[in-house]
Amino acid sequence: MSTVNERIETVYQSAHWMAEGVLIDACENCWPAEQVAQAAREWHRTRELLAMSKRWREKVRGRPFTSFDEIEW
Repeated sequence: MSTVNERIETVYQSAHWMAEGVLIDACENCWPAEQVAQAAREWHRTRELLAMSKRWREKVRGRPFTSFDEIEW
């Protein structure tokens, strides 16, 4: 696996955590509905990017990707 792709996956993971924090803030602080929806869309987008990166990593390593790989334990 290339170093660049490993770094990109790290970036996606960080972006996902940050988007999750924004979504939590939006919900806890009762932001307007459109802002909560925007935060939720961004959280979902970063989750998809991270999942895509993980699928690519597993494809390169030869181990099949399963839905359990997306579960945050």
